[in-house]
Amino acid sequence: MRRRLTSLGLLAFLGLGTIAFAQVTGVVNDGNNFPESDVEVTVKGTDKVAYTDENGNFNIDAKVGDTLVINGKEFKVTSTNLGALKYAEDTNLQEVVVTSIFEAPQKAGQTIVKSDQIKDFNPSLSVDQMLGGKVSGLVSQAQNGAPGSTANVTIRGALGLNGGVKSPLYVVDGTYMTAADVNSINPGDIEDIKVLKEASQLAIYGARGANGVIIVKTKSAKKGGVTISYAGRIGATSMMKMPNIKLMGSNQLLNYQNDLYKFNNNMGLKWSPDQISELSKINTNWEDAIYRDGIVTSNYFSIANNQGDLSQNFSIGYDKDNGAVEFYKGFERITSAYSFNGKAGEKFRYGGNVNGAYQTLDSPRDRFNGQSPFNVALMGAPYTTVYDLDKNGNIQYDVDGYPIYNPDNGAGYPVLDEMHKAYNITRQFKLYGSGFLELDIVKNVTARTTFGATYVRLQQEIFNRSNTYLGQLLGSKASKTDNSRDNLNYNWRNEVNYVNKWDRHNIRVTAASEYQKDNRYRILMFGSNFPNNDLITQNLAQQIVGEGSSFTNRQQIARYGYIGALSYDYDRRYMVDVYVRRDGTSLAGLDNMFGTFWGASLGWDIARENFLKGNKIINSLVFKGSYGEVGDDSALDIYSNLNLIRLGFYNGNFAGVPSRTYATPVTGWEVNKKLNLGVDFALLKNSLTGSAAYFQDKRSDFLFDLYYSPTAGGYSTTINAGELTTNGFEFDLNYDVIKSKDFDLSVYGNMTNVKYKVNSINEGDELFPKGNGSNTLIHRVGETPYQYYMVRYAGIDKKTGDYLYYDKDGKVTNVYNASDAVATGKTPLPKLFGGFGLNAKVYGFDINADFTYSTGAYSYNNVYQWLVDPTFNTQNRDVTAADYWKNPGDNTRFGKPTEDGTMESTLFLEKNDYILFRSLSVGYTFGENLLKSTPVKSFRIYGQIQNLAMFTNYHGSPVQGTGSSETSAVTSAGFVSNSFSGFGYPMTRTFSLGVNVTF
Repeated sequence: MRRRLTSLGLLAFLGLGTIAFAQVTGVVNDGNNFPESDVEVTVKGTDKVAYTDENGNFNIDAKVGDTLVINGKEFKVTSTNLGALKYAEDTNLQEVVVTSIFEAPQKAGQTIVKSDQIKDFNPSLSVDQMLGGKVSGLVSQAQNGAPGSTANVTIRGALGLNGGVKSPLYVVDGTYMTAADVNSINPGDIEDIKVLKEASQLAIYGARGANGVIIVKTKSAKKGGVTISYAGRIGATSMMKMPNIKLMGSNQLLNYQNDLYKFNNNMGLKWSPDQISELSKINTNWEDAIYRDGIVTSNYFSIANNQGDLSQNFSIGYDKDNGAVEFYKGFERITSAYSFNGKAGEKFRYGGNVNGAYQTLDSPRDRFNGQSPFNVALMGAPYTTVYDLDKNGNIQYDVDGYPIYNPDNGAGYPVLDEMHKAYNITRQFKLYGSGFLELDIVKNVTARTTFGATYVRLQQEIFNRSNTYLGQLLGSKASKTDNSRDNLNYNWRNEVNYVNKWDRHNIRVTAASEYQKDNRYRILMFGSNFPNNDLITQNLAQQIVGEGSSFTNRQQIARYGYIGALSYDYDRRYMVDVYVRRDGTSLAGLDNMFGTFWGASLGWDIARENFLKGNKIINSLVFKGSYGEVGDDSALDIYSNLNLIRLGFYNGNFAGVPSRTYATPVTGWEVNKKLNLGVDFALLKNSLTGSAAYFQDKRSDFLFDLYYSPTAGGYSTTINAGELTTNGFEFDLNYDVIKSKDFDLSVYGNMTNVKYKVNSINEGDELFPKGNGSNTLIHRVGETPYQYYMVRYAGIDKKTGDYLYYDKDGKVTNVYNASDAVATGKTPLPKLFGGFGLNAKVYGFDINADFTYSTGAYSYNNVYQWLVDPTFNTQNRDVTAADYWKNPGDNTRFGKPTEDGTMESTLFLEKNDYILFRSLSVGYTFGENLLKSTPVKSFRIYGQIQNLAMFTNYHGSPVQGTGSSETSAVTSAGFVSNSFSGFGYPMTRTFSLGVNVTF
């Protein structure tokens, strides 16, 4: 955690003599005697300010006799080492009430991201995407570049062998949320984000926390009256160019097609010189036709009041990002939040928060074929026109007044027609919050009950007009799909805490219980034969289609657990934490629904030993180790533990048939055994801080869907299939290069190295997970999971132009045979990833730069393969497609064109290493002298650019989490993030100007 120091005192020489200033050090603890990070420490009557680091340590220029002010409480400087200072008991109401074990009081094993570190990102960017590059061990890959999209987040390489994303649990002020919910959080409401990785803490959260926990704490009123703030910005967004993709112009494509026809008259297109000359006059840029510059706007207002026995905070925000695709409105969100904390008497405290978000999303199709605008933007022939023109070159219109789009655009489908006439809108209302009651039963013993809930109401309307090109082609009348989801998830926690301190001993003992319930309800309705293309409510449909197209269903998941925890430290020098939890889940097999999981950690701050006291180099040096076992039920499908009868239609008749899933009563938890060994340090007056850790996650009894052959009925069942190990190293480093009154410069960086190994598989030596929507992957014992299983490319025979491949035995052949596919040793899992950047302040100006990077992973590049395949006769090509074999001896990128086209092989399996220049912001904060005669406390203006540049050798974007969401969704079995590139929403670049004002 970076310690931020805004002003260092200078040595002063006063008229009465020379008084020497020295570095005064101390530790700031909260009401539970745990160290507090980023607490402001000032010298009364001066402009000297310091902030505590992650271990509560601070140092500041002061002298004996000065007074330090810590959040309103004054401490007299009696020596240069003040030891532990406890400020929270009567100064900050919010700090008093936070005593829940679920708020992670143990400081070791967590990374904290403060609001200042994400404040300049585009607010429509989801919170999980903002964490990318900020936290070691955390991978955040945007599913695509669409406004409002979330990210595929994994912590320390968490994965199972059944596909999908092993997402962490999000805890927002005590409320549990899923990855799909986080785009409802307004970044302006965030105080800080804690990322928990170690089993000694994850065990507290049971099965929901098995893959990591991200705790989001929203802002609360600070002691000192009323604070009003406003943040606003406006910007423009546009599509980033695809790296290493250069499309042909009209003349290039026409000559390419003609040359290809001359080489093989079953391929390409025949053009005369006059035709080439005439058609070259048309040079349509399909990216310009489909994309446009969008507008990004954001407004956020908050008011905080903390006086007397009640603390309150209220905010309201509005964000809009209409994206960069023609005709689509993009993402729009309204948020509001209210939180309060109070006390009644000296023993009873209460508090709560309520957050609401209403958002709409209007996005284009995301699939492989010409119905995707992103496909046509790349593959539309430039010598074709956007519109259907008459003989005089005028645009033609249909009877409804729409322009008629050219169906002969090379891509085979007038996608702009569908984009113009489409109605596909998703509306979502989310209400989430929590409340607590807390009572001091006797001295040092506190009871607390907390209830948190999330309510989500989602409504999606898709209206297919009959006047679209596709509707007319199929002769379809207008139809409508309504998809509605109504979910209420809640958790109820009860706990008793014993907290005590004597001499230098600090102890905390907790006993708690937790009940969680997920309630899901869905309505799907499909209506057809609407009377026209304008009235779109289902009561006007002449037919409501059944047989699986219209239905309702209801699902429930329940979990229950008991928790015991013990935390002890001696003088913050020696630390012990122990947790145990007994959990039950309704998802597991009926004979194996309960499990007991635990965690323990040890810590030693060697810098507090007598032999290092007074050391001017080492300020803190904490060695830590932890081990624990956590259960994970996330790979279990709902009701997969029951043998069910499915009711539906068979040959037009209503019937009951057995479910295709066979329940195994002994199928139980995945058990994740987590080891962590690390060190946290602060050196050179806390100017150099960081951490290093080795981690190992051994996932035993991992869950896997086993599919039986059709001759055995074609059923599937979920089994506990073996053991998988993930291990690696992670490093965080922050260095304050310069700290002075008018100039601050700090740099940071983090790095994570991850390795994976399949230790055992119960059903043999290898497993094939269900397809990822594009390619075959394989797990093999003793090797890395999710290896691409495909034919290996061996080059080009210069004499014949034939493509060469390796057969299963490693012999080179010019015959492509899919049965020669083998495990390649290459996977979509990155081996090294992280982020780095700098922060600087000079005379009121500030500059912040952020980079993220990844290396060691591979993606199958369907986009580039399609752009160079010679069998796509009418579509546009990448310029490298023309570099194909023509004569013996040619040394070319591609072999002899054949009617078979390019085959699936490692030729298009590309390494997707990249460095992304993610954000650059420059701002200016007006000084107090300029504001002292106004009601304004602070005023900052800034400019920000998001996604400045991508550095990669990959053909196209190496960051495309889902590839194509209509082909393979995050929740699909076999899905692996970034395993292939499809025609998804590209990354966008945003330029914005903003202002932050506090009154």
